[in-house]
Amino acid sequence: MLLAIAGAATVISAPLAGAALLGGGTALLAATVWRGQRHAARLAQHLATEEAAGRDLEQKLADANRRYEQILHHASDAMFFVDPHDGNLIEVNHRAEEMLGYTCGEVRHLSLGVLFPGRHRRRFLKLVRRILRDGEGKEPELQFRRKDGSLLYGAVQARLGWLGEQRVVHGSFHDVTPNVHLTSELRRYNQQLELLNEIARRLAKGQEISSLLSTVLDQVIGNLNVAGGGIFLLRHQGREMKLAYHRGIPPELVAVLERLRPGEGLIGGVAASGRPRMSVDMQKDRRCAVPAAGRDGWRAFLAVPLVAEETCLGVMFVFERSYRVLNRNDLRLLQVVGQQVGPLVKNAELFDELQWQNRLNQASLRELERSRTALRENLQQLEQHNRMLQSLEQMKSTFLALASHELRTPLTVIWSGAELLQTAADNLDEAGRCALEAILHGSRRLRDLVDDLLEAARMEANSVYLAHEDFDARPLFETLVSDFQPICTQRRLTCSLGDVPAQMIVRGDAHHLRRALGRLLENAVKFTPEGGWIRLDATQRSAGEIEVMAERLSRFSTTFFTVPRAASYLHICIHDSGIGLAPGEEERIFDKFYAGGDIASHSTSRDRFGGKGVGIGLTLARGLIVAHDGILWAESAGPSLGSSFCMLLPLQTPGTIGGNG
Repeated sequence: MLLAIAGAATVISAPLAGAALLGGGTALLAATVWRGQRHAARLAQHLATEEAAGRDLEQKLADANRRYEQILHHASDAMFFVDPHDGNLIEVNHRAEEMLGYTCGEVRHLSLGVLFPGRHRRRFLKLVRRILRDGEGKEPELQFRRKDGSLLYGAVQARLGWLGEQRVVHGSFHDVTPNVHLTSELRRYNQQLELLNEIARRLAKGQEISSLLSTVLDQVIGNLNVAGGGIFLLRHQGREMKLAYHRGIPPELVAVLERLRPGEGLIGGVAASGRPRMSVDMQKDRRCAVPAAGRDGWRAFLAVPLVAEETCLGVMFVFERSYRVLNRNDLRLLQVVGQQVGPLVKNAELFDELQWQNRLNQASLRELERSRTALRENLQQLEQHNRMLQSLEQMKSTFLALASHELRTPLTVIWSGAELLQTAADNLDEAGRCALEAILHGSRRLRDLVDDLLEAARMEANSVYLAHEDFDARPLFETLVSDFQPICTQRRLTCSLGDVPAQMIVRGDAHHLRRALGRLLENAVKFTPEGGWIRLDATQRSAGEIEVMAERLSRFSTTFFTVPRAASYLHICIHDSGIGLAPGEEERIFDKFYAGGDIASHSTSRDRFGGKGVGIGLTLARGLIVAHDGILWAESAGPSLGSSFCMLLPLQTPGTIGGNG
């Protein structure tokens, strides 16, 4: 450099030297050379000083770059540099690399659509334009997508600056994802609290149930931001479900849902168990019993019971057609709503029941008033009928008594005349003897009928005389069976006496008891077809055994089981293989004049099969048994299965035999 300066000085001074030479002075030339050399020395010294200063500046710049890199890459916040023209990232620090998962080299080639999802790419570009306009800007919740696909929210602050000679947007951001989530949760909680407060306010206001449930469903769907939902109400003690309210469901799917029953699918499972059900994807959930819901695009699903007093009264459900997870907070919200609405549904049901019961009561009162009026009229008619019946009964009893007494006198004359004629029967021809036999037979029938009518009249008047003596029942049974043997042989019937204990002492009238038992045997002979059998059995029963029979036999007597018991009883049964009794006939058969059938078939024959008398034989038998403090009843397995006529008579204890003789 010094040589160049010297050369330059020489070139400059050459004309002067020439001029000096021309002017003729060597001294002037020498002086000029000295001055040029001196100036060149000063220039060389200045240049060296400038070079030293340049080296010093370069060292300071290198130190500044190192400090910049230290600050950039070791900063606690993520820092970035952006090209303001296209918004692409130029450089990021280590903290930004850690947060995003990309290296600085990867960031330079990264598309903004990859780094910023959805609408956040547009928000980032708006931020860059705002910084170009105002010189600075910030975005409190800008969403980034990490390299692994996860998302984070960053609070961004940036300004316009230089990176070397390049105009850039530089700034920092830090992770505010927890704060964003917390804010979102708080916002959701506030919305849920507002929803619950609104429901509570409407409940307190006493809004009509249908309007309230419809409003609650709308608010729940809006609060959870879902596609739709509905409310099922249980009916008939939980055996049926009714889709009472629904939103966002096509009509054809509503028709399918209305056919659901408790226990079917997710909704029916909630109704049956009273526990909530959730599904992440209804398209793949095997618990879904409604394929049409999958075809409608249902995916996320949540259903909770409407509960009151630990009883499920209905089901509230919501659904979403996009991929979404209804979390536990959503579940808790719906459960709280269900717990609030459940008692209201219960009260509404009770109110409806009370209204229905009130209408029934009003109708019942009106019907009761009509019934009272009809009852008063019926009572008046009944009193008239009772008076008429009493009058008729009195007339009947008087007629029986008068008829039997009045018939006995002419009957005696007819009977006596017939017996007188019988002494001269040898003088009569065949026709006369047949006529006489017919008169005698008819007289006997009429005499037996008159005797029965007289006995019935005396029994109604309680004027039957009974002897009070102790006797052994076994001989009486043997005599009865023996007396009926000829008739049974004639009818080809088997009549037998079963096992009868000896010394069965009965206190009463042996004659009347024999007549009562005879009527029962006669009845058995009449209604047992040829080839059948009749058997008389007797055994002893204790008072305890009789007590066991009370429920079955009380319908045959209103007094037997209400008086003090004897120590033991004689249980007598006359069994036969006859025509039996129809159901319900066991009691009516003892009614006076009950015989049934055509009146033309009635007769007093003791041996004709099916012959029917006037219908007082069993009545008289029962009256005589009752007069001996006993009870008489009938048993039969049904028509053609035979029958049994049984009685209980009190037995005398050994210490009291003969005590009243």
